Amino acid sequence: MHLYIKNIILYPKNKEKSPRFITFIEDKINIITGTSQKGKSAIINIIDYCLGSGDCNIPIGLIRDTTEVFALYVKINEDFYFIGRENYDEHKSKMYFYKESSDKNIELRNNAWLYNKNDYSINLNYFKSFINNIAGFKNVGTENSDNNSFNIPASFRDTAAFQFQTQNIIANPTTMFYKSDSWEHLQKLKTIFPLILGYKSYEIIDLENKIIEKEKEKNKKITKFEQIKTQYEDWQSDIYKYYTEAVTIGLSKSDISIKSSSVDEIKNELSNIIKDVNSGTFYKDGTANRFSEKLNNLNNQRNLIIRQLDDLRYKYNKVIQIDDSKELYFDDVVKEKELRLRPIEWFLDRKGKSQCPFCGSNSDKAINELLHLNQERQKNIETLAKLTSNELSFDKEKKELKNEIKFRENQVNEIDKNLNILLSEEKQNSNSVKRVYEFIGKIEHVVENLNRISPSGELEIEIELLEQSIAKDRLILNKLKKKFDKENSLNKLNNLISNYIKLLPIEDNNKRRVLFDPSESLVIKIEDINTKNKYFLSRIGSGANYMGYHLATIFGLHEYFFKLNETGKVNFIPSFLILDQPSQVYYPKEFTKDSKDIEDTRKIFTTSFEFMKKTDFKIQLIILEHVPKELWEDIDDTNFNLVAEWDNNSEALIPNDWY
Repeated sequence: MHLYIKNIILYPKNKEKSPRFITFIEDKINIITGTSQKGKSAIINIIDYCLGSGDCNIPIGLIRDTTEVFALYVKINEDFYFIGRENYDEHKSKMYFYKESSDKNIELRNNAWLYNKNDYSINLNYFKSFINNIAGFKNVGTENSDNNSFNIPASFRDTAAFQFQTQNIIANPTTMFYKSDSWEHLQKLKTIFPLILGYKSYEIIDLENKIIEKEKEKNKKITKFEQIKTQYEDWQSDIYKYYTEAVTIGLSKSDISIKSSSVDEIKNELSNIIKDVNSGTFYKDGTANRFSEKLNNLNNQRNLIIRQLDDLRYKYNKVIQIDDSKELYFDDVVKEKELRLRPIEWFLDRKGKSQCPFCGSNSDKAINELLHLNQERQKNIETLAKLTSNELSFDKEKKELKNEIKFRENQVNEIDKNLNILLSEEKQNSNSVKRVYEFIGKIEHVVENLNRISPSGELEIEIELLEQSIAKDRLILNKLKKKFDKENSLNKLNNLISNYIKLLPIEDNNKRRVLFDPSESLVIKIEDINTKNKYFLSRIGSGANYMGYHLATIFGLHEYFFKLNETGKVNFIPSFLILDQPSQVYYPKEFTKDSKDIEDTRKIFTTSFEFMKKTDFKIQLIILEHVPKELWEDIDDTNFNLVAEWDNNSEALIPNDWY
């Protein structure tokens, strides 16, 4: 996102005074230098406040006492905008916003507009929405977890983390990004980093969200289908009896197992029987043999289950015996042992562990024996504790065996019902036409009811279509993820940061590189190239090193953002960066030419110039400093812009004539 600051404007409460204008050039290294307490550090707070910060962190005192409206004149892409905010806490939701156009013009050079400023008033939320739209942010969460409380849409306001390196951050060993000192801001920043760094896109997020929703819908349908199917299959034992009766009458010669058959299998056989009878076929060849086989099969299955039941009953009785013997053991042995050993502790406490508790001598024979008995008591106490816990409980085993026995008994009952049908006296007149038609009438009704409650074929088709759609989306998603590759993206970023490490006054800078992975941590992590050891910045020491790694990381990030468009990805980050007193680690000291501190401070400006060259001078860089211009003026006389030099009583952010 192209956003350049043309002016910072302060409108005075005393409207007889002229507004304070500070002018920057978009493709230069803009420097404001001067002594302390001139208002340099307040510039970051003013810019952040005007760009929609929820809080006004502009220092109280002279600046707040004399200013009515803080404003910016900015260039966004190719358009110019005026953005202003009231210097009153109760009006923080109120902004002044104006897009410059040919048919209307605002007079920014004086205070006249302040008398009708409500004509330019907008709501803060409108401003944020407007800028989000220009920047390319969408109202879509950047995470796919409903449980993530920080899964709120990324916005233009989140990019402030990359715009400002304040005085308390630029050499901080534990904090890298602006406004990330709180856990909430840190977590939010971590969730949006994949989008900001370009290894995730809104297209990927949309696809992931669609897949998640389709998976939810599919799972709901599968659950519904399985519930219907379970209820449907519960009819198996009931309708199997009709199949057995059909074998008895001589209407079926199919071999359908009572143990493994499905409801559909039995229903299809009953439907075929209905069709055959309606077409005039009353008796099927081979049914007599099937009758005998079915009778024999059912008897064999019954005998097998009876044997299984005997085994289960034997196991169940054994478990009960063990459980009972456990209780007896605890009552007769363990508890009795505790009663007998309980006085041991009293004897040990009586004289301590150095004198005999019986005669008071220094002999350790009795003491050792008591200590041994006390150890036995401790073991016994542990055994008692197991009694009160569930560790030695057999309730689970007993419950499982009882359920298994009940299941086998039900199987025997079902087999018996089918055997009774086969052995019924009615089989003697099984070929009676009347008997056949009575049976067909019954099973027609049964089949009709089964069709009514059977799992819907349409539901299966819907599940299949959802699975096909999800598979198609995953194929597209995998192709996108190859383009938006996290590992490749982070390698590019870390290589760019490493290039700046070599330029800055960092100890052993040729042996170290930054390993930045926001999914792990938002604090700088360093790797020793030779040993491959990795450690956080705070482990290194030296404010100069902290400052160097901060500058290398922030320069590397902005160069990376700048190059995102080359790979067809979106750069959401505004094209400006403000550094507040990076040389503070060397100053204030007496300015002595050719000292190492002077040489290292100069590297800050030479590296800044290299950063501008690598980004084609399309990133606006603003440096707030207190070092003299001699440190940069001979580096490049065309690309450094001395905005202001507040080093005497007549120069500061607030003009002298305002107070």
